[in-house]
Amino acid sequence: MILFPKQLKPYTYGQMLKRGRIALGVWCFLTGAAAVLIFPPYAGNWQGFAAMVLFLAVLLVQGETLKKYEENGSGDVAANQRGCEKKEKRSALKSMFWPAYIFGFVFYAVSFSWINNALLLDGDKFVAFVPAVFFGIGLFFGLFWGIPAAVASLGRNIYARALLLCGTFVFLEWVRSFIFTGFPWNLLGTALAFDVRAIQGAAYIGTYGLSLLLLLMCCGAAMLFGGVFQKRFYKGALLFILFPAAFLFWNAGQYQKTDEGSILVRLVQPSIPQTYKWEPAEAYANFRSYIDLSLSKPLKGIKLVVWGETATPYFLDRDEVHLREITEAVPPDGFLITGLLRAGVHDGRYVPYNSMFVIDERGEIKDYYDKVHLVPFGEYLPFRELWPSFMAPVANVVGDLGRGEKYKNMQIPGLPLLGGAICYESIFPKQVLNPRNRPEILIVVANDGWYGVSAGPFQHLAAAQMRAVEEGITVIRSANTGISAVIAPNGDMSGIIGLNEKGISDTALPKVLAKKTLYGQFGNLIPGILVLLCWVLGWCLKRGK
Repeated sequence: MILFPKQLKPYTYGQMLKRGRIALGVWCFLTGAAAVLIFPPYAGNWQGFAAMVLFLAVLLVQGETLKKYEENGSGDVAANQRGCEKKEKRSALKSMFWPAYIFGFVFYAVSFSWINNALLLDGDKFVAFVPAVFFGIGLFFGLFWGIPAAVASLGRNIYARALLLCGTFVFLEWVRSFIFTGFPWNLLGTALAFDVRAIQGAAYIGTYGLSLLLLLMCCGAAMLFGGVFQKRFYKGALLFILFPAAFLFWNAGQYQKTDEGSILVRLVQPSIPQTYKWEPAEAYANFRSYIDLSLSKPLKGIKLVVWGETATPYFLDRDEVHLREITEAVPPDGFLITGLLRAGVHDGRYVPYNSMFVIDERGEIKDYYDKVHLVPFGEYLPFRELWPSFMAPVANVVGDLGRGEKYKNMQIPGLPLLGGAICYESIFPKQVLNPRNRPEILIVVANDGWYGVSAGPFQHLAAAQMRAVEEGITVIRSANTGISAVIAPNGDMSGIIGLNEKGISDTALPKVLAKKTLYGQFGNLIPGILVLLCWVLGWCLKRGK
């Protein structure tokens, strides 16, 4: 049996793909589902990277064979080349957009599937919404693969298409950070977090830059693999692999372990199930569980005790009784940081804020931080007046929370300058630290109980790890139910309390709490220049062979 007869013309493969749209769709669907394995908690599995390469091989080589088909088409088409030019462009755009859209639909719908866990906390009450959320996520986020592929179809050759694809994809990753309030979860560069040495480059080019390098390498590998079926060797593909790999290996060589400092912190994770966390009858028991767990070992030598998001169910700024009680868990000459709701006043009315307080042993609230980036449908209901009344319980929002002061630091005598981030605020690159008065420590309080036993808590932790390397800052992350850890400026994690584990962890902070990084100074200007360079090179190659 001859699989590749000599008489098979290059454009015949393109015709086969056009006739086999169902097979192509199934291929993109399967590779999209498998490519999710590049993200935590599966990060580092070769199967995920292989799936992405296989998808890109079909996408890029398909575009190459279709271009050849257009150039070497029938005499009638050649004779009416100008008249058919627009039609050919639309055909090329569709041939690349739809496979990429199907891939992106599954890729994001599966990797964000943990979102549905929040709907299942009340049993079967909202189970009917699960399919709608799954498909809604896929339909929207699939565009973040489909649009780059459509732009790539403008390329005249395979190299131009790869460059246009990579540049546009990373540009849209940045767009994801602010469109519709922003959701830059699972940026492609996060896939490198399987080894702390592989993410050292984030200190120079950020997670967006790592996304670009990773995608370039995958495109290079895809060209080499796809070229086998064309009986062709794409020499330029080696540049797509070698230059990014050289940068990553050079940065990996810069990695150095951190030395322990003198500041000792205690992370407290009681692992309270989300279904019990807001039960009025369980409020005091949950509150005492934090205190008792904090006291399960002597507090001598501890400088800072850190609890999770909304760990305290009381408005401590207006509740003297529970404020005095919480001092039991404050170390001598130290402080306790707890997440809670703060009763603020805005426009003459009381407004609750998702906050964190720093409390000393005398029960004084030394400083606080209010959450700025609120979760839509979780902490406020967008366009509330337009939604039916039944949406309020689904969103678990009866009244909207207030927004805090952006980039507010916490200045505590005897402690380094502290920055704050509550829950998913830590997923936003270059949006967590005060750029003019940079803190040395970032306190992240979270509650990953919403995600259940899923990939969500692992992906959330990886985002905090990327912020630590990007900004060169120590991150103290304490979660009610999730994964608590201290993250050094180089990405090293210590004092880890695993998912759904109950316990405390005493950990010494790094000796050097913060360092200057190129990305910390210039931010997204650096990956922006790299994206622009990809577009310029792709456009130049678009105009030639």
